[in-house]
Amino acid sequence: MDISDFPSWAVGNLVDNRNRGIFAEWLVGQALGVINPGEVRKEWDAVDLRYRGMGVEIKASGLSQTWNPANTSTPRFDIHKQLQWWDADTDTWGLYDPPQRTADVYVFCLHEAVPATDKNVADPWQWRFWVISTAVLNSELGSQKSVGVTTLNELAESVSFSEIKSAVEKLV
Repeated sequence: MDISDFPSWAVGNLVDNRNRGIFAEWLVGQALGVINPGEVRKEWDAVDLRYRGMGVEIKASGLSQTWNPANTSTPRFDIHKQLQWWDADTDTWGLYDPPQRTADVYVFCLHEAVPATDKNVADPWQWRFWVISTAVLNSELGSQKSVGVTTLNELAESVSFSEIKSAVEKLV
């Protein structure tokens, strides 16, 4: 069986929230230089990316959604504390007591183009990013389960694609 068309069929619509989120992980991974050629994404790992010993969690949203592309939505990003974790490399499960955020740093990614298209989702300059340490999220937001753009702007200055790595470096 020839599966060459499978990637296009499975994740070809970058505007879809799930695919846009995966693309945002890849985009940040490219900015940090942590994705090797031929490497396969680890689904459900404890963190989305690892950079210089730090766990990096990527959260993505967009102003335009597949179900209402011409109108803007109010982006929210999930930041709830986890009850359990899984390490894909060792196939090890663990429980958190009390629940906690698993990463050391979060990168919030907002796709701003309206309407969203595969072409503008793929353009890193159509995104805005906030890099925030988990320590700041915990101290400022406590057990809050989601966060919006207004609060992100209060916690950190947004950065462009080319500034992601230096923003993360400041937290190492």
